[in-house]
Amino acid sequence: MQRSLKLASQVSRPKPSLDHWGFAAQVAMALIVIVLFTLTCAALETFLSGDESLSALQAAMATH
Repeated sequence: MQRSLKLASQVSRPKPSLDHWGFAAQVAMALIVIVLFTLTCAALETFLSGDESLSALQAAMATH
C-alpha cells in the first residue's frame, strides 16, 4: 500500500529535467538583456534631450 502511494506521488509531481532548467535560464538571460537594453536606450534619450546636445547632434548630421 505504501509503495503504491509513493509511486502515485512520484507520478503526480514530475521533477523538472535539466533541459527545462536550461531553457528557463536562457529565458531569464534574454529578459535581462531586454531590460538592460531598454534602460540603456531610455538613459541615452534622457541624456541627449537634457541639454543642447541633441540639437548640436542634429546640426552636425544635417551638415554632412
